[in-house]
Formats: sequence, C-alpha cells, structure tokens
Amino acid sequence: MTNGGSFDDFIPLIPKRDPNVVPSGGAPDLGIQTNTLALAHVYMAQGWHPAPVHSFTLPLWFGGLYDEQRAARQTAAIFDRSHLGRFYVTGERAVEVLSRLFASDIAGIPPRGMRRVLALREDGTILDIPTVWHLDEGRWLVVTGPQTQVHLPDIAEATVAELGLVDQVLVRDRLTESVMFSVQGPQAAELLEAVVGTTIPGAVSEGEAHELLLGGYRALVAHISQIAEDGYWFVVSPEVGEHFWENSVAAGIVPSGLAAHDALRIEAGVLEAPYETPVPATPAAAGLGALLEGAAVDAIGAAAARAAAASERTIRALKLTGRGLASRGDRVYAGGENIGACVNAAYSAFLEASVALAYLPPGLERVEVEVDGMRVPAEVHAPPLVRPPSERGDASN
Repeated sequence: MTNGGSFDDFIPLIPKRDPNVVPSGGAPDLGIQTNTLALAHVYMAQGWHPAPVHSFTLPLWFGGLYDEQRAARQTAAIFDRSHLGRFYVTGERAVEVLSRLFASDIAGIPPRGMRRVLALREDGTILDIPTVWHLDEGRWLVVTGPQTQVHLPDIAEATVAELGLVDQVLVRDRLTESVMFSVQGPQAAELLEAVVGTTIPGAVSEGEAHELLLGGYRALVAHISQIAEDGYWFVVSPEVGEHFWENSVAAGIVPSGLAAHDALRIEAGVLEAPYETPVPATPAAAGLGALLEGAAVDAIGAAAARAAAASERTIRALKLTGRGLASRGDRVYAGGENIGACVNAAYSAFLEASVALAYLPPGLERVEVEVDGMRVPAEVHAPPLVRPPSERGDASN
C-alpha cells in the first residue's frame, strides 16, 4: 500500500461511533463551536433534530429517519447540503489549475457538464471526491466534500500561485454566500414545477448544470443524484433559499436530514471522503479507478495512484441478514478471524436491513459483523446495493 501504511494499520483506529454525532433524541453539545446554517431558524421552527457534524450544526432528521428515506425513494425529499464546500475557479486558464488540482479528466467536461473527480494527496491516497461543474468557458464551480470546505480552496489558490497564474485565474469561496439544496426522488421534477415553474426541471438535462434566474437572483440548477433516484441540486442566495425551502415543503416535498441522506447514499454506493476512504485507501481500493482516466500527467497524486500496487482489499457493501444495527467501527469477521471494520453503516428502510461499507479481501460472499457483542451474519456485495429505478425494474417509480 501507499503512504507507508496498510489496511491493517487503519482498521483498528476507526472509532466505534462518530463522536460528532449525538445519540438519538440528544441535543448538540453547547460547548462545541459550530458554523450555523443560513436557514437554521426555519429548520428549528419545523422541528429539526440537530447535531454538530462536519463543523456545522445540521438537521439529522425532521419527522422521522425512516419516513424521510421512504419519501426519497417513493415521492421526493429535500435536503440542505450547505455544509458542502462551494468555490468558483474562473479565468481563461482555469482548466489548467483544475487539471493540476484534480486527478481526473477535467478538460473533457463539456460546458454545462459536471463530473465527480478525485482530489488526491501526493502519495495517491484520496483526499476528497468533489463534483466539478463546467458552467461556461472559463467558469467552473467545485462542490467539495464536508471535510475539505476550507482546505481544498486553499490548495486551489496555492496551485494558482504555483502555476504563476495569480493575475489570470481567480478562486472565490462561496460557502458563506449561498445555500445548497438537494431535491431527490422519483417525483422530484413533477413536484418542483410548483416551486420553480413548469419549464426549469425539464430544461436541465440529466448530468447538466445551468445558471438561471430564481426570484430575481442568479441560481445554479443541476440535474444530479447521489442516491440512485432522479434529483436536482440548487445553489441559491440565502434570501431565495428560505422561500425555496418553504415552497418545496408546501408542494409536498418532504424535509429530510443528514441521517436519511447518508443511508440513501450508502445504499447507492456513493462514497464520501474521508469516512469511507480512510488512509491508505487509493482510488483502486475504493472502486474509483475509472475516475483516474484522462487525468493530466502532472495532476497531484495521479502518478502515485497509478503506480500503487494492486490493493489487497476493496470496498464492499454489506447487507446484514440477522437482527442488529451495524455502526461505523463494528468489526467484520470471516471464518472466525477479524478481517476489518465497517467504515460506515446505516439502516436501509428500502431494503429493510442494516447495511454497511467495509474494505475486505476478495472472494468473500458472507461475513459476520459484531454488533453489540453479537456476531450477525451479512451478505457481501459489490456496491451499489440499490440501483436506479431503470436498472432495478421498480414499477412504482
């Protein structure tokens, strides 16, 4: 493995539970200083259950975790994703900066197109898995993961300086100047017509991002999903955001929190750094090797990632077949031997089972997960556990 480590090194270090997440029914530790979402007052009025996560106080759920999951699979749900970083990179030579910053094919993203990309460390391990949006010639938006909101824009600015493009390329952080929503579900487009008009959902093709006017303000609308359903992302001003959220809920879109989104994302096999890509995980180990294709020769970490030895472990999805709720850090056993740990876990209302992600040796079909001192049998699958409706033959969608 890279970075002088091995999976045996990091597996014992995964904590049993995320210390940033309070137990069910709890409240944020008032001693923890967190950022405040622009619409926190709206969510408080709607009965949110908050917790300090990812340096923000976020809604974990509103009406109920499992009901919110079902809404996203059956009708539509709205999530505030404003804790994800957002920064613009603009200028005629912006593509050079992004091609150095990300170990993926940046030049191949067409105008109005978007792509998940790899941000790697110099040793080829995964720092983040952002989404890059090519808005127009010389205008790009980067949506980062929850742990690199500040770090990745700083690296972008350092890259601009390294390439000698300070007078030609501008990096502008938009984290505190905008809010970001994700509306997901088979009825997302239909229900959004009552919120943004009848033309906007249909005008944005899947996989595209358009800049439009909403409420007199410039907004970004992207047709994208991370939960294996139809869906849209909206980046708007806080002023527009409050009306957007309230009108969405009035239209029947279910307000939903981070816990439901994480469960849906785990089902869909969409990884988020760093929880599901701990060092020394490389793109190959995380099943993201395809994202390296077309990366620039001098992209940070690309050469190291390509040169890394074949991983002895790869990411796998677990579906528990016995009783018990797996959690991050629970040990995984095969043949009585401790072979790893869950890097994330949740209860899937859609599958009616506890699900998890773990880096495991090849060839395993069944394992056991130690839950509260009991070893619970589980099936081993290549992610995702839930595919888009068109692939799963779900007539209801």
